[in-house]
Amino acid sequence: MALTQRDSLNPTSLSVGARLSRATVGLAMAALQDQYALDQAAAFDMLRDVSQRHNVKLRVVAAGMVSPHVGTLSRHATACPPLPFTVAGRACATRSEVLAELMRVAVSRSGAQRGSVQLHDHVHGGLQLEGSRGFSQDFADIFSYVRGDDTACGHAFSDGAQVVVTDVAKSPLFSESARETLLAHEVHSCVSTPIVDNDGQVWGIVSTHQGRRDAIPTDADLRQLRRMAGQSGQWLRWYDRTVLPDVVAAVHDAAAKAHCGGSGRSANLADPPATIARAAQLLTDRYGVDQRHSRQMLVAIAARRGVSLLALAAQLTAGIDQPG
Repeated sequence: MALTQRDSLNPTSLSVGARLSRATVGLAMAALQDQYALDQAAAFDMLRDVSQRHNVKLRVVAAGMVSPHVGTLSRHATACPPLPFTVAGRACATRSEVLAELMRVAVSRSGAQRGSVQLHDHVHGGLQLEGSRGFSQDFADIFSYVRGDDTACGHAFSDGAQVVVTDVAKSPLFSESARETLLAHEVHSCVSTPIVDNDGQVWGIVSTHQGRRDAIPTDADLRQLRRMAGQSGQWLRWYDRTVLPDVVAAVHDAAAKAHCGGSGRSANLADPPATIARAAQLLTDRYGVDQRHSRQMLVAIAARRGVSLLALAAQLTAGIDQPG
C-alpha cells in the first residue's frame, strides 16, 4: 500500500480493507508521535522507511506496532519451517510470497478456476484479503474485509474447520448480499480452508472457487489443502515471532534516535535537556509552580499521561517562541 499524506485525506473511494489499513497506519503514527514527540510527517516517514528497508507491507509494520498480539511474541531465533508445496520447496522471504504460493497450489490442486487468501487482522478483528486469483478488482474490493459468519470463509475462521459448499445458491452459510455477489461473479461452489498452526491458532483462510455446482475436490485433495494450509500456518507463526518483532524494534530504534538527537523535524527535540529545562521553567513562569519542584511535576504529569518526559516537554514548549 503506497500511502501518502495527501491521499489519506480522501478515503471515501477506498474499499473497507484499504480504509482499515489506513486506520491501522494512523494508529501507529499516533503512537510514535505520542511516545517520541514526533510530528506526523516524521512518524509516517519512519514507518515507511522501515517498511521498505525490510520488505514488509506498511500495514503489517503498523499492525505490529499497535496490536496487543505483538506483546506475546518471542524474539528467540528459531528455524524457518519448511514449505514443501512451493516450487522445488524454495524458501519464501515474505508473507506475500507464502500466501501467493499457497493460493497457487490450492487452486491447481483442487482444479478450481479462482482462489483467494485472507489473514486475520489482529487490530480490527476481521479477515483482510491478501490476494485473489481469477477475480475482478470489483470482487476484491467487495470482499476486501470480512467480519462475522455470513460467508463460508467467516465460518471456516470462527470454527477453525474446512468448509465445503456444494451449491452457493442454496447454502445457509451466506448472507443474501454475499450470495448475490458470489453468484454475480459466477461462483457456484467453494472450499474455505483455515490456515491453522500446530497450536490450533487460525491465521487466515485460503479459499478455492468453482463456476459450477458440486465441483468439489476429492477427499485426498481436501486433506492436502488442509496439510498445505497447516504448513503455511506454522510459517506465519514463525514469522510473527521472529521476523516481525525485529521490524517493530527497528521502528522504535529509529524513533528513539530522532527523539534523542533530533531529526530535523522539530527544533524542540534537538536539545532534550534544554527542552525539559524550558518546560520546567514554563510551569514556574506561567503557572506559579515552585521552581524547586517543577521538574518533578513534569515527571509526574508525563507518567500520568503515559508519555516520555521529553515528549511532554516538547508539547509544552512547542511554539512558545512564535509571535503571539
